[in-house]
Amino acid sequence: MSLRAQSATALVTAALAVAVVASVDWQLCRGVFSPTELALFVMVGVVFVAAGLVAKCHRPQDNLGWLLVAAGLLWLVKGFRLSTVPVLFTAGAALTNMYIPVLIQLVFSFPWGRLRHRWERWFVGGSYAYYAVAVVSELAFLDTHRISPAHPPSLNLLLVSDDPRVFAALQVMFGVVGIALGVVLIGVVIARWRSGSPAYRAAVAPLWIAALLGTAATAWTPLVSVWVHSPQHAWTLLLRYPSTALIPLAVLVGMWRYRVARAAVRNLMIEIGTAPRGDGVIDALRAALRDPDLALWSFSRARDGYVDAQGRPQVLPPRNDPREATALIRDGVLVGALVYDRAVADQPRLLAAVRAATTLALDNQRLHGELEAQMAEVRRAREQTAKYQGSPTRRC
Repeated sequence: MSLRAQSATALVTAALAVAVVASVDWQLCRGVFSPTELALFVMVGVVFVAAGLVAKCHRPQDNLGWLLVAAGLLWLVKGFRLSTVPVLFTAGAALTNMYIPVLIQLVFSFPWGRLRHRWERWFVGGSYAYYAVAVVSELAFLDTHRISPAHPPSLNLLLVSDDPRVFAALQVMFGVVGIALGVVLIGVVIARWRSGSPAYRAAVAPLWIAALLGTAATAWTPLVSVWVHSPQHAWTLLLRYPSTALIPLAVLVGMWRYRVARAAVRNLMIEIGTAPRGDGVIDALRAALRDPDLALWSFSRARDGYVDAQGRPQVLPPRNDPREATALIRDGVLVGALVYDRAVADQPRLLAAVRAATTLALDNQRLHGELEAQMAEVRRAREQTAKYQGSPTRRC
């Protein structure tokens, strides 16, 4: 990500945050939105955008960074609901939930940085449509002045007809759809966790824990408003802001884990030196990547295929397999293949470091084998010479 793009994004974020704060009507929000809550609200949007810029710098090849930036900007835009300017209020109200489908896309894309299946694209697209249509449809039948007399008349520019019955019916209908989307999302997360490898679980665990905390804290807000009337519990309403801010930080933690793994692989390359490949090298790679099934195969020209450390023939995983393989080439010659978890495949820098380490290990193994063959040939030559010198014909 270029410095110009980073500066432009930071400038837009700062301008949007200032605009939200400046447009707040405190007379309208008295007793509902405190200065502390406003500061926390702005902080969440800024954290999202800042984390997105950092993510885009470290992983410019995918969309994770832009998703975080988009979520942060949409989060700030919904702050215009506190304005008494009709255009700003309507825009903020209409986009109030649009950061949620961005987070859904982020959950589906992490750690690969993209949606891998067609059904995922359909589901994410449906989520965007749902959150856009639901709010706009409800606003068409909601007069905000009826809900709160403090709201000026004609504040809602999307109002078609103030009809409480239609509004209530829409809330029920869209509420059911929202619950269905949530159930599907939870089911996908559970299925991926159960079928995922240790490498995948290590990458997504921080994000999923943060998303769970953020959802729980957000769900707590209406419960407190309805069931808990004690002022002693009012501070718990503020928990939804720092818990939501954990989501972009969790993404950075997942990325940081790959940087640590890459550093471990680089150190391993130094330790390999001129030593042959052994179980210690493979075990070290498995530990660094948290992939216990990582395998390193040699290419056998005698069998015209790959073999494992025990000499057993191996076949590369098919296209839709949860594991992937990459050929290892040294000086233009195929020397082997590395088989690893798909979560590693989408980390090009980490994969490049692993490929370099394993190629070096295989090359060292080949050199060690050639050296042993030469030493064996020398021993055989010496034995034949000694045998010849000790024969009766030679003594005569």
